[in-house]
This record gives sequence, structure tokens and C-alpha cells, in this order.
Amino acid sequence: MALSDDLDGIAASGEGLAAAGERLEAILIAEAAPGDRAYLCAFLGPSGRSWVALGEDGAPVTSRNRVREAVSIAAMCEVAVEQLGAAARRLEQALGARTSPFAAAMRQALRPVEELAKEVESQYKLPLT
Repeated sequence: MALSDDLDGIAASGEGLAAAGERLEAILIAEAAPGDRAYLCAFLGPSGRSWVALGEDGAPVTSRNRVREAVSIAAMCEVAVEQLGAAARRLEQALGARTSPFAAAMRQALRPVEELAKEVESQYKLPLT
């Protein structure tokens, strides 16, 4: 099944979890290992943002560790994309840079990633175990 088909099903499952006045705002995809994909769904409503992670089967994830893993992977991927990853490192090497701005950006992202993980956990729609 294509990723776009998966996303349609995940979006339908996510929309079913929206509270009154909430809407599904975004879906972030994290894959810790091949075949172990999680979909981090962000909802926006009158009370602010809330979250839920869905497994590949569309069922809500209630494992705190799995949710934190998904948040960390998704957030770090966003940082990496913004920093252009390997292309940035090749340029650094070509310019003879002693330290990597890409690596520095990844280190600086750790605090915001942790803050996002705390937000997701504190605004999670279900009890986490």
C-alpha cells in the first residue's frame, strides 16, 4: 500500500479521535525500524493543541516510550531537513570547516525536541503507560 493510502486511513482514524471543536491539524510520520511506523497526530481546538500517536493499524499508541520515540524521531528529522543534512556536511568538508554547523544544529535541537516530547505527553488524548 502506498504511503498516501496509509495517510488517508490514518487521517480517518485520527479524525475519529477529535474532541468537539477540534480538528486534525497535522500528521508527523516516524519510523524507528522498517515496518515500525508511528503517526503522530496533532489536533487543534479551543483548548489548544492535543496529540495522539497511531500505529500502522490506526490504533492509538499508549506506550509512553513509543510515543517519546516517535516524537524524537519526527522532530529530529524536521531539524535535519531544515539543515539539509548530507549536502550541508559535504559543503562543510569542501570549505574545510573544522566543526560541523549541521552537528551543532542537531545538538541545539535536543532541548526543543525534549520540550515537544513533554508537550505531547502532557496533552496526550489517552493515558500513557
